[in-house]
Amino acid sequence: MYKIIFSFFFCLTLTSTVFAQKEEGKKKKNKKTITADPNAKLIKPTDVAFDEKSGLFYISSPGNHGIIKRGRRGGAVFAVKDLLHPRGLTTYGGILYVADSNRVVGYQLKTSKKVFEENIDGANALHSIACDGSHLFVSDKSVSKIFKITIKSKKQEILTADIVNPTGLYYDKKLREILILSSQESGGGVYTYNLRNKEIELRLTVDEFPYLEDITFNESMSYYITAWGADHKENVIIKINSSLKREARVIQSSTDGPSGLLYIKRTNELAIASEYSNNLNIIKLGY
Repeated sequence: MYKIIFSFFFCLTLTSTVFAQKEEGKKKKNKKTITADPNAKLIKPTDVAFDEKSGLFYISSPGNHGIIKRGRRGGAVFAVKDLLHPRGLTTYGGILYVADSNRVVGYQLKTSKKVFEENIDGANALHSIACDGSHLFVSDKSVSKIFKITIKSKKQEILTADIVNPTGLYYDKKLREILILSSQESGGGVYTYNLRNKEIELRLTVDEFPYLEDITFNESMSYYITAWGADHKENVIIKINSSLKREARVIQSSTDGPSGLLYIKRTNELAIASEYSNNLNIIKLGY
């Protein structure tokens, strides 16, 4: 009798173990991994985009003319190679759009296949890029212009040439406005461009750190901006409330050269392309 009971429990335990191993094997197979490419190193990274579905970061790396894809713990590979001078990035509808010198190119996130390309008339060194779903908005600091491209027809126009040294862009879906950073020692700041009535308004100046680089929004109360001091030495990340009325507050002072940044909603973090340290830095935000 004891032998029968022992045999029964032994078989039950063995079956459970085998089942658990199979389930664990399935999980491992389903988990996406990246095999690292030793040549995929960030060199002077300038911007970052994030794919919500895969949880992967895309970082522009003009120092080696590519876009590097990596997970949170590394495993970097080239998503795109042989670009001119990739800088601004944004994703929409499964496509990664890249501001690349004087053109905009788009690649499918899943396959890295090129699906969009348009040379921008009058552009010289495109900086930042934003998307409202139907249009791309691209800044060019070197010519003080912001371009608008209709994605479907590829129609181009100059959205505005009235903001000096435009850098970072952020599209506000709720207000149908584009927030535009103007990077200059005096007279710059945070502008809004209303897409309904085409009105431009200077909403906020940041006197202590006038050289503004990029902007992102946490979808509730605050904007975050990377900026440089008047001496071009101190670089910071500053926080501004959503009304753009209160004084900017420094949340981090850095020597890493923070450039492009992006708010990651799922983890309440900022992802920052650090140009001096050749790295992607992640900052956990408080509530």
